Amino acid sequence: MDDSNTPEREIARLAAGDMAAFARLYDRLGERLFAAARRMTGSVEGAEEAVQEVFVALVRGREKLATVSDLDGYVFTTLRHSIGRRWRSLASERRSLDGLRRSIEEIHGTEGRVTSAPRLPDDELAAAVAALPDAQREVVALRIDGGLSFEEIAAAIDTNPNTAASRYRSALEKLRLTLGAATKLPQHPVRP
Repeated sequence: MDDSNTPEREIARLAAGDMAAFARLYDRLGERLFAAARRMTGSVEGAEEAVQEVFVALVRGREKLATVSDLDGYVFTTLRHSIGRRWRSLASERRSLDGLRRSIEEIHGTEGRVTSAPRLPDDELAAAVAALPDAQREVVALRIDGGLSFEEIAAAIDTNPNTAASRYRSALEKLRLTLGAATKLPQHPVRP
């Protein structure tokens, strides 16, 4: 039996810096990562940057991969951390812009004009998902786009599977209410 393509061997190749192994990993997970990142960030550009950051981080920290037992879970956890850093950075920028707007209003007595990023045109579902609390949006993205089980999601976001499943159910219920009862959304399976 040829065991040259076992997950353990592939992880060993990644940890050794085999660029062909990284290319295979990208081919296998790239679309799912992008879909999850797009749902979490709400933008194509943000998703592209997040996925790029994931692979840069994986290559730079490849030695750590030798200790990984669940490669997919590890990669999606890396995505989550990348997006979390992005959210913290954007929140900091937003606070700075709000402070600047208040300063301008105080100095000039005018209303500052700081606008948010444009919403996706004609995409009600994307807008509804973007309106979910971060924790729920993250679970929806990891479950639907990442295809992760609640156990894998729990490991990625450092919680327990019941909490992950509960956030998913709550998110779907909010989406149903937001989009109307006629909208067909996926059922919320409780299976792990």
